[in-house]
Amino acid sequence: MNKLRLVKLSGLGLACLAVVFSLRGSFAQGTGVTEVNRFFYQGNSDYKEAKYDAAIDNYAKVLNLGLQSGNLYYNLGNSYFKKKELGKTVLNYEKALFFNPNDSDLKSNYEYAVSFLNLDSQSFGNWFEKFANRLFQGATINFLTIFLSVIYIIAFLALIFNLFFNRAKKNIKILFFVLIVLFVLSVVSLSSKITYLNKGAIVISKEADVKFEPLEKATTYFKLTEGNKVEILEKAENWYKIKRPDGKIGWIDKKELGLILDLPE
Repeated sequence: MNKLRLVKLSGLGLACLAVVFSLRGSFAQGTGVTEVNRFFYQGNSDYKEAKYDAAIDNYAKVLNLGLQSGNLYYNLGNSYFKKKELGKTVLNYEKALFFNPNDSDLKSNYEYAVSFLNLDSQSFGNWFEKFANRLFQGATINFLTIFLSVIYIIAFLALIFNLFFNRAKKNIKILFFVLIVLFVLSVVSLSSKITYLNKGAIVISKEADVKFEPLEKATTYFKLTEGNKVEILEKAENWYKIKRPDGKIGWIDKKELGLILDLPE
């Protein structure tokens, strides 16, 4: 009786979920998608007519409706490049790369924009983290998550296989070692990507003072220029405590930065 009741409750729960998802789909098709398409294509039209401010405004409206995509950020980056706002160009190309890391046009435009900026090393982490990131440079966060799951399943099956086939133990040990190395490297790369997504930022002003303290009158420690990557460590009112790729730390005014991941205040 309890089992039958459990089955019925599970069926009811699945039916409720189906209704919820169908309502969400109906809402998206009935309202959001129409507006998204209208603003996106209007932005494209404005861009072709060299109305770059209008294009940026329309793309921003798409973002405000809750949609993010590599193409959207790519178009935003192109629009800012035409306005010669290179900091915001780099910021939006960086965002686009999280969606489309292997897009050749995106990478070419990104490298071209960066070539106008006199930037030092932009890589965070130690040598091992840099190696892992280089190895999985073209992988998205979603891909790495799935890749780790596949490695785990293969390793689990290899352990089971090892229990029943003694002759294959040597080969299984080699396979297991390779899987462990791949697992560790992909975990390091995934962790770096998630950290940069959540804490990364780009300097969007021409030049920014980084101070010893979060005060306007504080002594300037060093300067950053547009396009520089930083990692946000802490927030205090209108200031961010940031770290450069070389490890130098200081405080910068919030308005000087664009966040890779825009979060509500």
